[in-house]
Amino acid sequence: MTDKIIIALDYSNREDALKLVENLSGVISFYKVGLELYTSAGPVIIRALKAKGLKVFLDLKFFDIPNTVAKASQAAASLGVDIFKLHLLARREAL
Repeated sequence: MTDKIIIALDYSNREDALKLVENLSGVISFYKVGLELYTSAGPVIIRALKAKGLKVFLDLKFFDIPNTVAKASQAAASLGVDIFKLHLLARREAL
């Protein structure tokens, strides 16, 4: 399997996303979960991917006051995501 390619799971439901993951099983090991899928499936989709031993890029584009970004980042890390995106107009305070 390769983790040099990240496949976007741009679906509005968990079932369709996991169907693609199943179709690419043994070939792709890194997937992006964006706002649409995360909003419809929640952290369950992250847990399902991690349970399969896959890598996850959580692309929710965290951009808020520093305290909120910090807590959202901690929540993402607790799910075991491998990468997530921050927007840092709040500078170092958001880190």
